[in-house]
Formats: sequence, C-alpha cells, structure tokens
Amino acid sequence: MSEDGIQEPESLVINEAQFLLADKRTQLATVRTGLALLAVPMSIVSVLVVTSRHYHFWDNFWYLLPLLFLCVCLLVLGFHLVLRGAVRLHRIEKALRHLISLSPHLNHLE
Repeated sequence: MSEDGIQEPESLVINEAQFLLADKRTQLATVRTGLALLAVPMSIVSVLVVTSRHYHFWDNFWYLLPLLFLCVCLLVLGFHLVLRGAVRLHRIEKALRHLISLSPHLNHLE
C-alpha cells in the first residue's frame, strides 16, 4: 500500500524488491573492495618491516614518506567504503523487510 492509501500492483512490489537486491549486491561489492583496500597497506608495511634490516629507517625517511602517505590514504579510503557500504546495507535491509511485510507473495521468504 502506498502513502496515499492505494495498493500497489504485486509486480511493482516485486520489481522494487529486485531493484533493492541488485543494490544490495552492489553494496556488498563495495564492502569487499574496501576490505581489499585495507589489506594492501598492511601488506606493504609488513614488507617494509621484513626488509628493514637492509636499510636504516631515518636514512630513507624521505623515500618512505610518500609510500606511508599512500598507505594512510588507502586505509582511509578502505574504511570509508566499508562504513558507507555497511550503512547502505542496513538501509536496504530495512526497505526489504518493509516490502516483504507488504506483499503476501514475498511474505513467505522470511
């Protein structure tokens, strides 16, 4: 039932549910990308730690600074994507639960 009291056709409700599920898949891909971006800086820093016996950190600080800055940027971007995806996934789940409660054909999915 829409806001003005008119019941929506069942096909429209099902199409809206399909749209929300497609958006959910997109947000899950966003979260997956954010998690991959979080893993890259950790890998880079672990390589730096493993190879640290071959150089002195303060002697190479100006060479390592741009790399560390890039790692921080990737971490921030990764956290942003994960948090944004999680918030949107929560909204999509809430909208899907509302649609399922409206439709007798989708109600058995819960």
